[in-house]
Amino acid sequence: MKTEDDDALWNLLGRAETPTVSPFFARNILRQTRKPLPTTSWYALLRHHWQYACLGSLGLLFASLALIPQVETPEQTTIALAEKVSESPDYQVINHLDELLASEENLAWLEN
Repeated sequence: MKTEDDDALWNLLGRAETPTVSPFFARNILRQTRKPLPTTSWYALLRHHWQYACLGSLGLLFASLALIPQVETPEQTTIALAEKVSESPDYQVINHLDELLASEENLAWLEN
């Protein structure tokens, strides 16, 4: 490169500050090279971020509980049982069962 062509550039480069290196530059470089490489296994991830894992598992637990179908209430089971009984062909016999039991109780008193 000819200096006559780019005098302005050489003047600018002449005024630039020269970079200075820290006296501990070599020590810092060696420290960086001796650092162990970060591990990316699941165990290391959980060991460093166990709070996030716990929160995530709690979130999954609550979401699964919200998606479980609701248990039938006793009222619904009673209504379903009453519908089965009323549709049964033996409903007429069951309907008069309480009268039959009442008359049988009265007979027990009369015999004594």
